[in-house]
Amino acid sequence: MNTTTDAGTEVRTRALDDSHEGSPVTRLVELRATVLGGRGPGASTEEVTEHTRDRSWLGAVPAPVERALVHRQTEQVRAGEPIVNHRVLAEERSRTVRAAALGAVAALAIRAVVVRGVRPRRHRRA
Repeated sequence: MNTTTDAGTEVRTRALDDSHEGSPVTRLVELRATVLGGRGPGASTEEVTEHTRDRSWLGAVPAPVERALVHRQTEQVRAGEPIVNHRVLAEERSRTVRAAALGAVAALAIRAVVVRGVRPRRHRRA
């Protein structure tokens, strides 16, 4: 059996013939214990830094790029500048234009109905 500081690594790296007479049930119990054990207080220092500080990707971008973006946003906030997402602004403008157009159409429709109802009808003489 391999001697490691992490129980999960030990279970993952153990040879199949080394696990208690090769019983699949025993192997399944060990794997479940590893999965359910999580990465809590028993995790090694290397494992913790791998999942916190030494990550190569943060979200969908490389860690240095994400850190640069956060730094830029921090500087903008400290300077009192708003953080603007141009896509969101474009969507807001689009909604505003649509709302104005809908309002104009509604106003014209109401006016047409009201003006038509106020005008007296001319009677035709026979």
